[in-house]
Amino acid sequence: MTNSSTEAGVEKQRDRTSRVHLSIVIPTFNEADNIRVLIERLSRALRNTSYEVIVVDDDSPDGTWKVAQELAGKGYPVRVIRRIGERGLGTAIVRGLREARGEFIVVMDADLQHPPEIVPRLYEEALKSRADVVVASRYARGGGVKGWSRIRLLISRAASLLAYVLLAESRRTSDPMSGFFLVRRSLVEKLRLRGRSWKVLLEILAKAPGARVSEVPYVFEQRYSGESKLGLRAMLDYVLDLLRLGEYRALKFVTVGATGTVVNLAVLWLLKGVLGVTEYVAFPAAFETSLTWNFFLHDRWTFQGKRGEPGPRGWLRYWAKYHGAALGSMTSYLVIGIGLTKLGINYLLAGLTGIVVGFLANYLISQYGVWSLHSQASRED
Repeated sequence: MTNSSTEAGVEKQRDRTSRVHLSIVIPTFNEADNIRVLIERLSRALRNTSYEVIVVDDDSPDGTWKVAQELAGKGYPVRVIRRIGERGLGTAIVRGLREARGEFIVVMDADLQHPPEIVPRLYEEALKSRADVVVASRYARGGGVKGWSRIRLLISRAASLLAYVLLAESRRTSDPMSGFFLVRRSLVEKLRLRGRSWKVLLEILAKAPGARVSEVPYVFEQRYSGESKLGLRAMLDYVLDLLRLGEYRALKFVTVGATGTVVNLAVLWLLKGVLGVTEYVAFPAAFETSLTWNFFLHDRWTFQGKRGEPGPRGWLRYWAKYHGAALGSMTSYLVIGIGLTKLGINYLLAGLTGIVVGFLANYLISQYGVWSLHSQASRED
């Protein structure tokens, strides 16, 4: 695999100032019709700022990299990284982040759906709030989208909801799916970013849970020219990356829950089915047994290393906190289980129904209320 880099035009910018305040990373593939307009608009928007543009092009057949090189030759502060034999939006962004020299780095698309005029606002917000990450958000107050169908909007909202459920760190922004954001270079240098999916923002949030995050609302524009690169493969990569960034906690939680279900139903069968104990005793006893079972496995496996207080005293304290977090699922389990039994439903089926209803609430509360997922300043995979 071979990479070539052209830096014509940057030397002129470097002569004007010894310090680059802002680097703008633009991954491209077949964006020849857009890149010229984008760089010209950036030049107008950032005329009072020391900046550089890093175009990371995956050897576009339409010659996007040539157009960017021509602009660099005309004096625009542009560097062109032409990747030959390598493709992928996420890895292109990571390459650009590594090459950046600015104190702050903005990542944006080349298709003008991310308005260049928002870049100064991201920079100003970073200086004002001292944030490590500033997200250009479509869903913050004042933001929005243009020309989207209801189906596309639904898919975007569903993807954000999936991020909220599977990756606790994503909840620090209203738009975790944004591909338009600013980040401090000093933060990026501490992280081992992989870019396995196209949502690099999610990877940064996951690996820097202690980072300060702010937002700037913006309106997502329609594509200026060309076609969208988003396909089924990209969506699948996104889901897999969410699971990986979340350390597969969701899958582990489901697995532990499945074993706890077996324990619960086994105790319920023993107490009520074999010993004939009343449901008012059998259901609570079965729930408590499975709850303690689940806590032990979650503490040792699902959320391993996330308990802030080690030792027996810490174990007991978190065991009590887990019971508090499970009050909602316990209430639904008891009400639904006992209620359905009274209605004539088989007690085992009634107990299983109560377990399923309380599962999601238990998972979410466990993430945020019991095991701290924000206790580490950074994390490497």
